[in-house]
Amino acid sequence: MTLFEQEHRNHVWRLQSTEWNGKPRLNVWPWYHDKASGELRPCAQRYGGGFTIPLDRVPELIEALQAALANDAGSGKPA
Repeated sequence: MTLFEQEHRNHVWRLQSTEWNGKPRLNVWPWYHDKASGELRPCAQRYGGGFTIPLDRVPELIEALQAALANDAGSGKPA
């Protein structure tokens, strides 16, 4: 299931809830627009593929992101 998308240059980065070897994961992967069909397709690992995070580590990721946002808010710089 796609949770979030962010376009960057020629790719659309997707955060997806997936399962690998029976274990839930957060998948962070770049996708590209197929030239012939225009459909989004996942990039191959050899062309700069993404990574996965075990779901039990997502709370750590959220905490780190919240800390980064709090630091930016205190610095006066735009987030």
